[in-house]
Amino acid sequence: MIARISTLLQCTEDRLWRKLLEPKSLQYVASPVLSFAPAVKGALDGEWAEGKTYELNLYFLKVIPLGRHSIRLVTIDRERNAITSSESGLLAPVWNHSISFRQVGADRVSYTDEIEIRAGWLTPVIWLFAHLFYRHRQRRWKTLLKLIKASYP
Repeated sequence: MIARISTLLQCTEDRLWRKLLEPKSLQYVASPVLSFAPAVKGALDGEWAEGKTYELNLYFLKVIPLGRHSIRLVTIDRERNAITSSESGLLAPVWNHSISFRQVGADRVSYTDEIEIRAGWLTPVIWLFAHLFYRHRQRRWKTLLKLIKASYP
């Protein structure tokens, strides 16, 4: 099943790219619903790297372990404003995530998360969770970008 969630963000493409490439942004936008701890210390330091696989421990509400989650960055395409990852975890063996965005006005970006989910009989439940979770993430993106703009206009 495919979940597709879109929103408008108050930022420029460049500002969004700077934050998208920071693994700590994932921690911020996912929190407090999900949190990720690197399986190998320091694995989330620096920027995301295309072709690299990140092994993470996944937690629900920061305390309930959901097992290992693997994120492989397939593409980071600055020309097309797109990032794709091939992900998998205990509850969702296939969780392929695509981010795409484009400038639609001064300081306005149209942003879309698209997630392919394959989790056997749990697929409809995980699909519903993905819709709720990515709406939460997108609200958190708006907050993060607003904080950044206030700090660095």
